[in-house]
Amino acid sequence: MAKPRIFVSSTYFDLRTVRDDLDRFIRSMGFEPVRHERGHVSYGKDDAPETYAYREIESCEMLVCIIGGRFGSTSKEGPYSITQKELKTALERGKQVYIFVEESVHHEHRYYAANKSVVGIKYTAVDNVKIHEFLEEIYALPKGNPIFQFGVSSDITSMLSEQWAGLFQRLLVENSIRSHATLIDELQRSLQTVGQLVQFLTEEKGKGDKAINEILFASHPIFEDLRKKLRNKYRIYFSNVAEMKEWLEAAKSFEEELFSMETEYYEFVKEYPVRNRVEIQTLLISRQLFEDDGRLIPRAPGDWNDQLVQVRRETKKSDNSATNIEDEIPF
Repeated sequence: MAKPRIFVSSTYFDLRTVRDDLDRFIRSMGFEPVRHERGHVSYGKDDAPETYAYREIESCEMLVCIIGGRFGSTSKEGPYSITQKELKTALERGKQVYIFVEESVHHEHRYYAANKSVVGIKYTAVDNVKIHEFLEEIYALPKGNPIFQFGVSSDITSMLSEQWAGLFQRLLVENSIRSHATLIDELQRSLQTVGQLVQFLTEEKGKGDKAINEILFASHPIFEDLRKKLRNKYRIYFSNVAEMKEWLEAAKSFEEELFSMETEYYEFVKEYPVRNRVEIQTLLISRQLFEDDGRLIPRAPGDWNDQLVQVRRETKKSDNSATNIEDEIPF
C-alpha cells in the first residue's frame, strides 16, 4: 500500500538536526519523508539538480517548509532561494503545505515590517534581508496554508501531530457526509422508480399479468447474481437461452459443455493458465429458469436461491493431477 509522501523543505546545514527529528517523526506516523540529502530525489543529467527537486514535489501529498535564519543557495530560476522556490512550487501545484518559521526570525520580522524603508538597517536573526522579503509573501498567503512558529524541533512534530489528527478527523466526517448523500440519492432514485412503476401499471393495466411479468423480467435476479459471481462491471441482460449462451461465449469466454453429465443445469467451462497450473472454472445455470422453448421465466427476488446459479473451480497442475473445489467462488 502506497504511503503518503511528505517533502521536507529547508536549508540544510543550520537545520539538519531539525530535519533528522522530522524524518523520524514522519516515519513513526507511517508516512514517507522525502529529503534530497537522503537520495529521495531522482536526479538526472539534463537539468540542474534543483529542477528535479521541484518535479519531485509533484508526486508528494504534502510539503513541510522550515524557515530559519539562513537564506541558502539562490535558485537558478529566479531571485528566490531553492527552499523558497520549493515552497512556491508546492503552492502552485495546490499541495497541502505546513510552514514553520523560527521564533527569532518571526519576532524580528515585525521589526523589519516597521522599518523596511529605512536604509542601512542590519538584521541579526537572518543572514539575508530576502528572508524577510519572502516572509511578507508568506504571511500574505490565503487561508488554508497554516504558518507556525517553532523554537525546537519538538514544537514542529507536536503541531504536525495535531494538524494531521485534525485532517484525519475531517476526512472521516466528509466520508460520513458523502455516505449520507449517497443514501439520499438512492432513496430519491427509488422513489422515482416507484413513481414510474405506478405510472406503468396504470397505463398497462389492460394487459393484466403481462405487465407484471414485464416488470419482473426487467429486474430478474439472475442478472444480479451473474454480475456478482462473474465480477461483471456492466449490466447483464438476455431474454432467452440463446442470448445467454452468446453473451457468455463472447463477453466471458465460456464454452458450453455439450456432453455434460448435468441434466438439471446448462454447463459452461472456461480454462486459462496461471503460472504452472491451469484454472478451470465451471458455471452451472439451472434449466428451471427457462421455458421449454428457451424463454427466460420471470421470477421475483424473493423466489431466488443460490443453487440456481453456481460457480465451481478446478485447478489442474502441470503433472495433470487435479484438485477439485466446489465452492461458490465469484470471479
